[in-house]
Amino acid sequence: MRKINSKKGQLQISDAPGVVMIVGLVFLTMATVALISQKMGESMLVDTSASVTNETGFLNSTGYTLAEASRLNADTFVITEVLNATDETSFLTGNVTVSATGLITNSSATTWDSILISYTYIYNPETVAYNTTGDLQTEISNNTSIAGIVLTISLVGIVLSILIGVFMGIQRRTRI
Repeated sequence: MRKINSKKGQLQISDAPGVVMIVGLVFLTMATVALISQKMGESMLVDTSASVTNETGFLNSTGYTLAEASRLNADTFVITEVLNATDETSFLTGNVTVSATGLITNSSATTWDSILISYTYIYNPETVAYNTTGDLQTEISNNTSIAGIVLTISLVGIVLSILIGVFMGIQRRTRI
């Protein structure tokens, strides 16, 4: 016949596998949801082509970052035309280089304080579904550290319960 523990809040050694199983299932569930939401978020990204006409900027050797470079996964920038903003004379686009991050630089020594830049690029529009899966991933990553703390506390509680049980057993044996 099994003796019922009369002390509330104490774990018995027989409770250890159940606690470990529950904490493990919580971690497994969180990991599964994180993986699914990551794959869903990536699948919702669609490459979209866009163009900009006459963006105001400057041109020098240090570089000017295009305004649309901050879009989600913006890349494949192609400069189609560069004009002097004061008289709208065209520059040769061969004198202008653009990086994958949208930074344009002038390969000549001339500095232009005010230019008009036209270009094309590819980006991924941020949709509600994409943002929702991103928010879910953020919440899961924030709660993973909390789950680690809960797991640590549970395991410490199990170890302490086992040690207390062992020492109580030793004390009972020495009294007999």
